[in-house]
Amino acid sequence: MNNGKSSIIILNSVTEANKARRELSNYKIKCSVEKVTVKRGGCGFGIRVTDDPDKICRYLELIDIECSEVIR
Repeated sequence: MNNGKSSIIILNSVTEANKARRELSNYKIKCSVEKVTVKRGGCGFGIRVTDDPDKICRYLELIDIECSEVIR
């Protein structure tokens, strides 16, 4: 699903965000790492994606990366 809109998938750390970016690029899924303000206070890191974030989170779970939140 690439409808021109992007979502941000919040991850637990910058390390996980960079790992997710590398893994997704192997499958030609474009994303970028971003620093974001999270609800629990403070800063966090996530990846901005234009593909279906639910599908991406299911894939990331297979490689032990937990999606904390999806901002659509």
